[in-house]
Amino acid sequence: MARVLVADVPEMESTLRDCLPGHELTFVRTMREAIFALRRDGFGLIVIGLHFDESRMIELLSHVRGLEKYRDAPVICVQGIEVNLPGSVLRSIDVAVKALGGTAFLDLREGAEKFREHCGALETVALRSG
Repeated sequence: MARVLVADVPEMESTLRDCLPGHELTFVRTMREAIFALRRDGFGLIVIGLHFDESRMIELLSHVRGLEKYRDAPVICVQGIEVNLPGSVLRSIDVAVKALGGTAFLDLREGAEKFREHCGALETVALRSG
């Protein structure tokens, strides 16, 4: 079982609980809450949503990578809310996430073509980090 920090919007809570059954999930909604939780607790995995705290995903990813305690922790960024972003924008986000030290950028939108595969990949990373 992994201790997972989930920084995302409330609408993603049930999807992430479904993808990470049996893991200890701590949900935060703001950058301030995330920074506090990261200081206080030790997490094996960090999940950050694209729409976290008014789209501060990249900012939080950069913050996490600056913390010695989480230098090697997997950080998975996810898109879960349906928005009309062109594929080129999503590919650019994926490149940015990886360039900043993120493990992956996964598509967890309801009905997404690779939803099951991405949900399974998230679970695999959680199992390895637990």
